Amino acid sequence: MEDRTPLEAIHRILPEIEESRQKCKTIREQLKDVTGQNEDFQQLQEEVKELTNKRAEGRKLLMADKDYQKVNADLEDERIKLKDLQEILSHYLVSYYNETKKTQITDPTGDTRQVILSARIGKTEAGAGSL
Repeated sequence: MEDRTPLEAIHRILPEIEESRQKCKTIREQLKDVTGQNEDFQQLQEEVKELTNKRAEGRKLLMADKDYQKVNADLEDERIKLKDLQEILSHYLVSYYNETKKTQITDPTGDTRQVILSARIGKTEAGAGSL
């Protein structure tokens, strides 16, 4: 990063990221064109489409089953709970890091675990100023 400040480095890399996104978009379009010209692939895609329709029919049958509905609802509740718990843990880990500057913790079983901090930039806000 040479002698740049973190903000200068962020400003330098953001245009590179956008350029790479645009290149990926162009390459994806090229791939779509190539796959559209491959007859074997197109034939298999039709078969996949038929199977997808059959799967949708199967799902409709399952959705009408009361036992399936209950177990599926239980699973969704547990997924929501897990997501909430993971978000709470994330906040605690950030607080722990801010207080101690340590990137390791010892869990309740005595194992040492790495604290992985992650950050990413969000979408632009309407009317917001520059970084």
